[in-house]
Amino acid sequence: LVPIKGHKYLVSAAKRIIKECDNTVFVFVGDGYLESILERQAESLGVRKNIIFAGWRSDVIDVLSLFDILVLPSLNEGMGKVLIEGMALGKPIVASCVGGIIDLVKNGDNGILVPPRDSDALSEAILKLIRNKKLAQKLGGNGKAKVYPEYDTSVMIRQIEDLYESC
Repeated sequence: LVPIKGHKYLVSAAKRIIKECDNTVFVFVGDGYLESILERQAESLGVRKNIIFAGWRSDVIDVLSLFDILVLPSLNEGMGKVLIEGMALGKPIVASCVGGIIDLVKNGDNGILVPPRDSDALSEAILKLIRNKKLAQKLGGNGKAKVYPEYDTSVMIRQIEDLYESC
């Protein structure tokens, strides 16, 4: 848990989401010095009971498979491997419109993009998917359809082999 991942904006967004959907649970995967800070923030906003800090996990795919929505509120992001993993599992994505995220997530097609550092936009996007299960299923299905032809292991290995052969 590091500042560049934008977790504090999701904790802030959680307050509005839980006000409307009080059974919503947020799971933060990863560890780091921010955990205690985020716990205090959640406590002060009255949402601590709805947030699970799962720590570092070796079974990330198993954990992701339990999610209804994958949220990545990063302030900057390279490739966003977790997005590919979530999309492969058919999860709808809500993510910040930064870095490599915009190469993977197409707003309204396979996810919802929001401005970075915008808790209100983040909460609205998440609520939109909670309220509209058909949209969530559509975005998740489109994401899954996108990642398999482009990021399948055999395809990526072939592309790397082609790159080496061309050198």
